[in-house]
Amino acid sequence: MISHRPRRLGPFLLAAAALGAFTGPGAALADGPGYGGTADALTVQWRPHAAAGDGLAVYALGFKGGSPVNLRVGAAAERTVVADAAGALRVLVVSAAATPAPAPTPDTTVLPVTDGSTDRLSSGTSVLAVGTTPAGAMRTLVGSVPPEQAGRGIQDLAWWAAAAAALGAVAFRYRRRGLATVTGVVERLRRRG
Repeated sequence: MISHRPRRLGPFLLAAAALGAFTGPGAALADGPGYGGTADALTVQWRPHAAAGDGLAVYALGFKGGSPVNLRVGAAAERTVVADAAGALRVLVVSAAATPAPAPTPDTTVLPVTDGSTDRLSSGTSVLAVGTTPAGAMRTLVGSVPPEQAGRGIQDLAWWAAAAAALGAVAFRYRRRGLATVTGVVERLRRRG
């Protein structure tokens, strides 16, 4: 019986592994619905751990430069924040229970809020930014607080899985040729270098 298996399957496996290695992390890093709001205009993320307790960084784009923007986090009252000259918002939302609150910087506004009875910012809490665009139309951006990072996740294993797939493809390519062929390839590479 004649086998119709392609003779050069290894390069295709290697190309598939490389494609997966380069495109996989992009999907993992994309803002999902509800975790980043409008992915191109509103970003809501936990700031790095600091001594001032919980902190949430809110970045928004597309507002009229210097215009007031109403920002609401969860059930807290709306607060007015002024957009910078480029029409962007950079707000650090901290729990009102955090003491002391960090001082605002020229490009970042610090906004203390309380979220219900827990005085903590919990994942899933809505974030709403309403202001005007440079054209004068109303711009409403909605997002939510993402879950806090709890250590390493499956996306940290993606690179190792891609490397294992590439190594498997190379091993599959040279499995029938035996060790003599592999050592011959190494010798040829040494002579070139």
